[in-house]
Amino acid sequence: MRTLPSHRPGVTFIELLLFIAILAMSSVMMLPLLFSGTENRLLQETISLVEHNGTQILQTLGQQVRHAERVIDPSLGGAKTVLALQTSSGATSPTIFGVSSGSFMMIQHTARQVISSPQVAVENFRVTNTSQSGSRQSVKVSFRISRSIRLAATRSYVQDFEALYTLYPRDRPTGGACGTGACGLPGCSDSTHYAWQVCEAGACLTATDGMVCN
Repeated sequence: MRTLPSHRPGVTFIELLLFIAILAMSSVMMLPLLFSGTENRLLQETISLVEHNGTQILQTLGQQVRHAERVIDPSLGGAKTVLALQTSSGATSPTIFGVSSGSFMMIQHTARQVISSPQVAVENFRVTNTSQSGSRQSVKVSFRISRSIRLAATRSYVQDFEALYTLYPRDRPTGGACGTGACGLPGCSDSTHYAWQVCEAGACLTATDGMVCN
């Protein structure tokens, strides 16, 4: 004799509605947590990126300043938004640091290099010549790096950096000469351009570049 299968009741319409309602409520409760987790992750990445760029700029400045022969600009006791150094090599002299369109720049002779990442903005670069004399030279530098995080509401992370560097003593500076004389001192041609002279085949030629200059 065959046994008929037992009756198994299905899901009712009310049960289905309850399930959908519970699922919707759970999703609504989870969304803020998901957004919060994403925002925290992006914030940590931003902090790391800003700190890394600040450290990289400080290290580059420290290396170049300590091995320079002398500070050309700003003058003793002066402050400026551009730093110019005389080096012993004609291929790297002068070495110039400044900010152009939110990027931190290093120029050696006429070769231009961007030091900072395009994902951050560098501003408020300031250099003070703290040298006690021509033989005991030092500079104090400061700058700010920021990055915006675009989520539901735009947030920004900002960090200030500062350092003091002392040049290694030089008994016999070898840079600065060109032919029978020396090239002119660099300086601001206007508030957005910096001009300097480089030695090419025994002659001084003028070079310019766009950067914040005051």
